[in-house]
Amino acid sequence: MNITCSYCRHSFTLSREYVAQAVADAAEARQKYHAVECPSCRKMNKVSISQMKRFVPKPTPAESND
Repeated sequence: MNITCSYCRHSFTLSREYVAQAVADAAEARQKYHAVECPSCRKMNKVSISQMKRFVPKPTPAESND
């Protein structure tokens, strides 16, 4: 997931694992936004959880080996 910093306009990427963990943590705390720190200017950027949910990897169907 690509994020552009609101302050310095630096573009950076969040991994799918990070996004999945952030969505799970936000669901637990009933949050609507997740704060992401810019690696360039170190300021916090708000990212919507609904936007992050679109980038969460789809669960693979469990294959039975019976």
